[in-house]
Amino acid sequence: MSQTIQDLWNGNVAPCEHCGAHDSEANKLNTLLERNREALGEKLTEAQREIFQKYTDCSDEYLLRMLELAFADGFALGSRLMIEVLA
Repeated sequence: MSQTIQDLWNGNVAPCEHCGAHDSEANKLNTLLERNREALGEKLTEAQREIFQKYTDCSDEYLLRMLELAFADGFALGSRLMIEVLA
């Protein structure tokens, strides 16, 4: 097995670890998202804050799942392209 595949399998390579880290638009959107989240959180009652926290937790989990699926789809597509090139 190749070293890259082994590293990927063992978690030593994290392809999405720095997704958007060098993208200024993504950074601006993340900053705006955090600023608005904090501003909203300050104006909520304790009960509303709890519901909002549950919503953001679910939203974050959903986003992570979508990133995982996008990675898997991209990996599969890349693999098919390599097979076609090598065949």
